[in-house]
Amino acid sequence: MRTKVLALSSVLGMLGAASLVAQTNVYSLNAVGYINLTLSPGFNMIGCQLITPTNNVGSLFYNASGIYNGCEVFKYNPVTRGYATDLGDSSGSSYADGWDGNGVITMNPGEAIWFENAFTTNLTVTFVGTVPQGTNTIPIVHGFNMIASPVPFSGDVVTNMQLTNYTDGTEVFVWNNPAAGHPHGAYTTSLVDLAGGSQGYKSQWDSPDPSANVGQGFWYESTAVITWTQIFSVNP
Repeated sequence: MRTKVLALSSVLGMLGAASLVAQTNVYSLNAVGYINLTLSPGFNMIGCQLITPTNNVGSLFYNASGIYNGCEVFKYNPVTRGYATDLGDSSGSSYADGWDGNGVITMNPGEAIWFENAFTTNLTVTFVGTVPQGTNTIPIVHGFNMIASPVPFSGDVVTNMQLTNYTDGTEVFVWNNPAAGHPHGAYTTSLVDLAGGSQGYKSQWDSPDPSANVGQGFWYESTAVITWTQIFSVNP
């Protein structure tokens, strides 16, 4: 199984590669591991692909010392088509975690958020938790969804991440922030064209096939309501 190439086990050293949104490395032992994310100045679309005690912003980006002051997170709601937001402010209303909104926005495996690094230098954050195993399901609505692989896989969204039940007209947008070599930031887009298209004979995706790195989220504009089912086990 090609996804097992990225299996998170003690025999693997590093999992992941330099991301267009955030440079990432993953290390793990059996089903427990950690993900290092390097967040560039500006907007980064990220996901936490590990199970932690709370999986919320306040714990994943603990800001009591003010290291994330001025940074902001945005989580898209595909039903209301709006954002929930929170601002890093160690002197604000939430003294425990340093976020004005108490850091309650979740980053469960499969979810993605915008993280705006308000500084001119990179920020490094480490997520520690359990690697999701078994059958992981992510609901996808008709329209825009901000999602990430529930398991820390990298590479082709279809082949490596098992998102195979796409429908005609579906489009994926992977964000490249300015620090990744794009002066103003830009999306890499991939469109499903079941009628053929430029590469319809190959994979039904117009070039390029959608691809993301460990810890990287992406937009998935679906033309139907589907469920993304991803299966993973650290066992042989």
